[in-house]
Amino acid sequence: MGENLFAALDFGLPFAVVFGLGVWQLVAVRRSIRRDREASGQSPRKPGDA
Repeated sequence: MGENLFAALDFGLPFAVVFGLGVWQLVAVRRSIRRDREASGQSPRKPGDA
């Protein structure tokens, strides 16, 4: 395995893991917010509402 490939893997894998965890948390939080809104009976906010 070449040095450049190893260096790319060495830096790329941790960033991929952190990025994946961040996306997973974003999806989980949005899902939780949606469930809470549906449970409280509120309608979803529209982009133009203040």
